[in-house]
Amino acid sequence: MKIRCVVIGLSFLTTLSGIPEVCAQNTDAPSLVVMISIDQLRGDLVERFAPAFTGGFRRLLDDGFRYSSASHAHAVTHTAAGQATLSTGVFPSRSGIVANSWSQRIGSTWSSMYAVEDRDSPILGFETVEQLPGRSPKNLLREGLADWVRAQDPDARTVSVSSKDRSAITMGGQTDSNVYWLLPQLARFITSTYYANEYPRWLNRFNSEVMPGIVGEETWYSLVPDDLRSLARDDDAPYEGDGTNTTFPHRRSKETSSSSQQSANAWALSTPQVDVAVGALAMAAMDEFDLGQRGHVDYLAVSLSATDYVGHGYGPLSQEQFSNLINVDRVLGRLFDYFDEQVGEGRWVVGVSADHGVVTMPEAAQVMGDMSAERIDITDNTAAMGEVYQEAAQAGGTPDAVAERAARLLEERGVVAKAYTHRELTVGEPADSFAVMFRNSHYPGRAHNALSPYGIEVRFGPGDLVSSPRGTTHGSPYWYDRWVPLMLMGTGVRSGSSAESVYTVDMAPTLAALAGIRAPDDLDGKSIYPR
Repeated sequence: MKIRCVVIGLSFLTTLSGIPEVCAQNTDAPSLVVMISIDQLRGDLVERFAPAFTGGFRRLLDDGFRYSSASHAHAVTHTAAGQATLSTGVFPSRSGIVANSWSQRIGSTWSSMYAVEDRDSPILGFETVEQLPGRSPKNLLREGLADWVRAQDPDARTVSVSSKDRSAITMGGQTDSNVYWLLPQLARFITSTYYANEYPRWLNRFNSEVMPGIVGEETWYSLVPDDLRSLARDDDAPYEGDGTNTTFPHRRSKETSSSSQQSANAWALSTPQVDVAVGALAMAAMDEFDLGQRGHVDYLAVSLSATDYVGHGYGPLSQEQFSNLINVDRVLGRLFDYFDEQVGEGRWVVGVSADHGVVTMPEAAQVMGDMSAERIDITDNTAAMGEVYQEAAQAGGTPDAVAERAARLLEERGVVAKAYTHRELTVGEPADSFAVMFRNSHYPGRAHNALSPYGIEVRFGPGDLVSSPRGTTHGSPYWYDRWVPLMLMGTGVRSGSSAESVYTVDMAPTLAALAGIRAPDDLDGKSIYPR
């Protein structure tokens, strides 16, 4: 694709600092650029369950270009941090989104902060509800792909949708995009006053007419064909879910303690139905805004969250996750078909990745032969770390000296596998590759674990799960938490695959290049396609 670059005026330069030029694309460029993140989709799962796919995953595998060794390069593998990395092209150390939540230093005090919290931007329609605090990209310190699109063409339209506020907002950038996320108890998509002064009629209609049918499902049945069930582990394990209702079919009447409509809504939207809702909203938004159909390059971000909800409860290799991913395959297939119908084949480009991976449950790993994996009680471990720090602090000294003493004690007593002081992360050469990733997650004054305010970051042993007695989670710098798919498809993309190491900071600049959008020249990532 040939791109012609022209110098733009000072007013645009102040809009998107660091970008001295914009590129006027030719008619071969796509008119819709799409970023899709599938929450908790570990890098091995698409290939593992590929025989069951006939929709979007199948199309990506057959027609797209896949990087099989893509990963995040930061240590704290949380949703907000991962989505911000995908959309901005910089590490959390520069986007400021270091975790889902953190302790934020204001002067000499620390206060809790949610990644997309903004008390000055209340939830539209719920301005006086204390339990629903305001939301915006206020804490996001870097512009993202949505902002680059709008800076190049002020008439471009940008939309970001997810069930999670921290996904929709971070993928929607800093501009006043059309950004929507779910309030599950009421089964409605919402936004904040940062983005709008009133709800549009099309969204009200979607909430009232479409959502009731989506949350009306009372039973979650398996979609896994009998002859493929062996691709996942057995459908019964006491370390899954609530420990009792661990097999298909899953019934709302057995898995909720209340008969209220709010409880029914919340249950349905913790199942694969939540992705059905987000996919349907994305298509409704395409209709409303004529995305990709007006002679401009528009932007659509979609984050599908069911894989995370199911994965936390049942694990990445469960029958539940297998069934869920078949549903994701179908949702993606409908989206891609819709892009073809509304925008036109060859007129759109999509990048698909994930915000993080996940660790296999230690109990399941042990059955498969990995006897080193261990489940560590999170309450006991947090208490142990606090006791060690207090002991180190009693000996006195500067904060750096206390942090150094505590870090070594934590290691010596086996409370953690390795501890890194903030001085180690910010001064001189990193001690090891994990220290590099912790450095990429470190933003001064934003502390994302119990010892961060005291200048210490920790990692546990590979395969270890610091958690409650059931389920699984993510958040470590190990490969299983960092390894994610990175797949491209559409305008200018040939089919194929590569095993080269690429990173999630490469997603936004790569999509920008494919769409003829000028990206900032100071990113941590770069355009990786084509080579």
